[in-house]
Amino acid sequence: MKILQVHNIYKGKTGEETVVEEEKKILDRHGHCVIQFIKDNSDLDKYSKLDKIKILSSLHSSKSIGKELEEFIEKEKPDICHVHNTFPLITPIVYEVCKSKNVPVVQTLHNYKMVCTNSLLFRNGEVCEKCLNKSLYNSIKFKCYRNSYFATAAQAHVIQYHRNKGTWDNLIDRYVCLTEFQKEKVFGDTLKDKVVVKPNFLAENNLVTVREDFFLFVGRLNDSKGLQDLLYLFRRNTHSKFILIGKSDNPEIFRDFKNVKHLGERNRDVVLENMRKCKAVIFPSKYYEGMPMVILEAFSLKKPVISRNRGAMASMINDGVNGLKYEIESGLIDAINKMEENSALVNQLGERAYLDYKENYTEEKGYENLINLYAEVLSSRSLV
Repeated sequence: MKILQVHNIYKGKTGEETVVEEEKKILDRHGHCVIQFIKDNSDLDKYSKLDKIKILSSLHSSKSIGKELEEFIEKEKPDICHVHNTFPLITPIVYEVCKSKNVPVVQTLHNYKMVCTNSLLFRNGEVCEKCLNKSLYNSIKFKCYRNSYFATAAQAHVIQYHRNKGTWDNLIDRYVCLTEFQKEKVFGDTLKDKVVVKPNFLAENNLVTVREDFFLFVGRLNDSKGLQDLLYLFRRNTHSKFILIGKSDNPEIFRDFKNVKHLGERNRDVVLENMRKCKAVIFPSKYYEGMPMVILEAFSLKKPVISRNRGAMASMINDGVNGLKYEIESGLIDAINKMEENSALVNQLGERAYLDYKENYTEEKGYENLINLYAEVLSSRSLV
């Protein structure tokens, strides 16, 4: 099978790029041919002001990209196209081109872009669903995208334009949601026959797991990722040990906590070395998330996760089975104390977390899900 991957890379590598590459590797390894149509937002730094204006004026459909992709498809003749992200350089013209070339399209939703201009359903430090089942133009007054009326209007126009045109309903053969929660939020009762839930997957690293006396946080240290919860915890818990890995705009705030070690941004090897040793992983994100790879890493290393009971985490964490969930800040303290006081519970949760990884998130399971999805889409097309 020949699979065309389409992806617009953000500035700075994200989990989406990891997913694209992991899917390519596993398909290549099983003898399929994977070709890529990739654009990188970092290239925008090289563009002139005039070029940037042209891009803004064609966000809903780039004719130059359409021509380039059309020639690429004619040359490569893929069996199926798997789209991950089109904003802002590729644009949704990819769907029109594939339709014209009779190439079926699978679209993975890594976030909530179809129903939210900032893609997070999160604004001013809180979950926001004001645009769900409503016009995306409602978001302009809140400056949801990059705190700009103009940028938000541009994003809203793209999404609303294609919603009104029927692009989302008619030109995409299958949508892939990462969790049942995401499927419900984005689609509700619509397009049921076109939406499947397929979680991300992760290669097993076969590291030796131990359980030392510290809790680990991995991620950007800002309010949306639960920074205030962590600070609340650190002010009231001076006996447990915590290691933080991730970028912080204000790293000085951690210096007064003697039991907190902030390592800053580190590569994956350092993350895995700390994760294989920690007692548990803390994931206090305040927004819904897509499918956090940090949680998959934790599960693969037999580490339970303490998370906020929200969004993707609510679907992935089974309270008291593979981790602990909390509702408010004080609940995070209670969860930490519960693990500190019961090492047998921590081991039990960790073993079940690993079992969940083996059942749902391995490379083998990921490949099975992918190839079954592609086969089903191609089969449905042949019957039309």
